Amino acid sequence: MASSRTIVIEGIKSYGLTLAQLLSKRRENVYLLDEDKILCEEVVGSLSLDGIVLNGKVVDGILDKENMTEFDVFVAAHDDDDKNFSSCLYIKDHRYKVDQMLAIVQNGKFEEYVAEKGILTVSPERAVAKILLRYMAGDPKLTERITSTGETELMPIKIEPGSRLDGKKISTIHLKLYKDYTIVGVCREKNKEGERIIMADENHILEAGDILQLHIHPRDHKKLLEYINK
Repeated sequence: MASSRTIVIEGIKSYGLTLAQLLSKRRENVYLLDEDKILCEEVVGSLSLDGIVLNGKVVDGILDKENMTEFDVFVAAHDDDDKNFSSCLYIKDHRYKVDQMLAIVQNGKFEEYVAEKGILTVSPERAVAKILLRYMAGDPKLTERITSTGETELMPIKIEPGSRLDGKKISTIHLKLYKDYTIVGVCREKNKEGERIIMADENHILEAGDILQLHIHPRDHKKLLEYINK
């Protein structure tokens, strides 16, 4: 099993806390920094993060004060592009030992400038657009968390020969054991006319090989897959 990485994230809003929570669930060693003392106290008080929260700024030497000069990943996740750029430059100029460094950048023009400095950038708008494009293209491998609560995920289920759903109309499907699900669409490589189906209406008849796209809680995915293809 790969060893856990040490990941430093600066900026609680709007992406930092969510990213830190997801990484900590993957058993990474997460340090979340923010200059807003109240925000830091709220995160600690809510017990919403299995990680270490530090009140301070990278450019003010908070990492040096904590004797943290070597880590695997640094993420500048502020809503402010200038802050993210300044923090990344500070990390570079002070020769911290870090394997990966990236900055969230909102402004496309500024993104090019930051990239020229050798800093990896991430555009939230572009990232979301790519997910939506994959979703609209009926990507059968798409398994993205796209709800704000994180309770359901878009998951693919392949209809096998002899499945309960093989030959059934979508309008007649009633998965009584699972209340928290929504059928989003169907992906079929080719129909009788040789065209690819991306979305399907309620009169669409399912066939073996179809990929059914559902919103469902992750804990039910395996059980539902077994039930459908029983």
